[in-house]
Amino acid sequence: MNPVTVVTGGSAAQDALTLLVAALWVLVPGAAVLAAAGVRRLPLLLGGAPTVSIGVSTVAASATGATGTRFTWWGVLAAALVLAVLSRLVGGRARAAEGPARGPLLAGGVLVLAAAATTCELFRRGVGALSTPSQEHDTITHTLITARILRTGDAAPWRAQAIDVVTGTPAQYYPDGLHQWAALVAQSARVDAVSGLNATSVVVLALVQTLGLLALADRVLPPRWLPAGGVAAVAASLAYQPLLAMHHDSGALPNAAAVALAPGAVALVLPPREDLPWRGVLGRVPALALACAGAVTVHPSAALTVGSGVAGVWVVEVVVRAGHRQRPVGARDGRWLAGLVVTGALAGALVGTSLLQAASAGGGSSSRFERDIPAESLPDALHRVLTLPLQGGIDPTWTQEQWVLAVAVLAGVVLAGRKAAPVAVVWAVWSAFAVAYLVGLRGPGLDLVWDSAWNSYYRVAAHASPWAWTLAGVAVVRVADRLTRGGRGAPAVAAVLGVALLAGAASESAPTEVRALRERYADPAYERIDADDQAAARYLASVVQPGQRVMNSGNDGSTYAYVLQGVPVLATTAVPLASQPDVRVLARDLRARTPQVLQIVRRDDVAWVVVDALAPGLPLRPADAEFFGVPGYAVPPGLVDLDSAPGFRRVFTSGSVGVWAIEGQAQGS
Repeated sequence: MNPVTVVTGGSAAQDALTLLVAALWVLVPGAAVLAAAGVRRLPLLLGGAPTVSIGVSTVAASATGATGTRFTWWGVLAAALVLAVLSRLVGGRARAAEGPARGPLLAGGVLVLAAAATTCELFRRGVGALSTPSQEHDTITHTLITARILRTGDAAPWRAQAIDVVTGTPAQYYPDGLHQWAALVAQSARVDAVSGLNATSVVVLALVQTLGLLALADRVLPPRWLPAGGVAAVAASLAYQPLLAMHHDSGALPNAAAVALAPGAVALVLPPREDLPWRGVLGRVPALALACAGAVTVHPSAALTVGSGVAGVWVVEVVVRAGHRQRPVGARDGRWLAGLVVTGALAGALVGTSLLQAASAGGGSSSRFERDIPAESLPDALHRVLTLPLQGGIDPTWTQEQWVLAVAVLAGVVLAGRKAAPVAVVWAVWSAFAVAYLVGLRGPGLDLVWDSAWNSYYRVAAHASPWAWTLAGVAVVRVADRLTRGGRGAPAVAAVLGVALLAGAASESAPTEVRALRERYADPAYERIDADDQAAARYLASVVQPGQRVMNSGNDGSTYAYVLQGVPVLATTAVPLASQPDVRVLARDLRARTPQVLQIVRRDDVAWVVVDALAPGLPLRPADAEFFGVPGYAVPPGLVDLDSAPGFRRVFTSGSVGVWAIEGQAQGS
């Protein structure tokens, strides 16, 4: 393996500043709105802030998209101020609420910091500088969307994925909450789209997920058990599945971010511990609507993760209360449920149209995507779900189990009891769904779940992950209680046991997790973007004239010519989409210079071609294979061996990357 040598600037100090900016953008706007809405419990304030922050940016993105103005960081701050004032006016002055006890809060906070530090160290070793690009195919789309927001100021979700980055058409819905955040980071920290996107990836795992798990524990477990949230954060920081695996196996960063946002969103949407009057409930409605809109704008699957979690916990709590001869549903629940109805209406007004567009496109339909894991026997399925093997591209035979975490999760199931019953039940339900997928069960309800997960086991199983890590925390606090007989030292003992869990899990899998990140970033197993691609991008930026276009392959590093230099490339997806028929024709027939090709070249002023001869191989779906006449390619058939094709003249070479001028189009080249 050769290390990636693309460096777009920056230093350790600049990276630290960029991470700080990313943390502030995902915490401050949301925390301001939540505080104005009357949220006073610190775990909920911090854990719920990220989804609300992205909801605020979604409001700004939608407003600027509708009015034709630019999406900017100061516009997002203005939106946060307006929404905070609105929440305060609706809810009035909030009553002081009792916060967590100091001992459990301190223990949980220490563990959250340990988890965040662990994640940052994993990324430092595996990624290196924030300017290092990922080599995964989905990241092509993520960097392009982020870069286009930066270059055009258009962040409207309903046209977030502009297939032609220059004209903006055709354009389609894409969940761009993560990209809005990355663009805000890049704008305000004055870094490029790659650094902005990588900063959000680190903060999602190091901060968003950890604070969300602390907030979830604060809401669904007894107050004394708050350290369980810190232990959950520790477990999540070293769990390879699902979040780190998504970085390695596809670059599915928005899906990973949605999973990380879910625990904080669940804690926010569940009825609060304090009994709020009607005005207090209504005061929280704007923040709740922003949280829901923000979560699904990051990735629509968040609706299922958050919705199932809220429903599961609420139902189990009602059943437990009924079993102990308490009133199962009271006025408190009724007021909150009414507030959620209004919340749903507001969130639907904000993002409903975009979600309908996504659903009508059949994005993850199991009829379009093959299973990522063949159906297997029930014993194998149970082994895969319960022993937490790394799996995926880093462990294809799923023989490297994360036993430390698996034992902690199963111990949490055994020790959950009535107090942690909601956590155990939601985990068990989603684990049952994961087993059902693995053994090949089908049905109307099941197919809906499989479709929402792109027919992928790893995405199905991801719904259970916040509950699994919380169960690991339950196991630790229960053991700490028994060791101290419920004494005041229980939080400190839980913190010590949490650190021991961290050390055990790290010794078991941390080196492999660093290797997984390095294989896609610092020391890649294959390369789409390297120094040669960047050199070609700089050359093109110096010679392309206004109005000219550059034909390229979306499967290599040429898309970064637009990301880093603003070069007007044509191909923006690994395989040109049906909505871009002319680019598909060029990708198939350019070297043949058919009459149709010549017509497209003259009409669109396609003057240059850039190709990396050593791009990674890409299998094609049946319809694409039929169109291109090959089952897969590294370089599209129309861009192969242009040196031997008439009408093309090589004008630049750097390693495996070449640039050709098209005769009659690139004047003066």
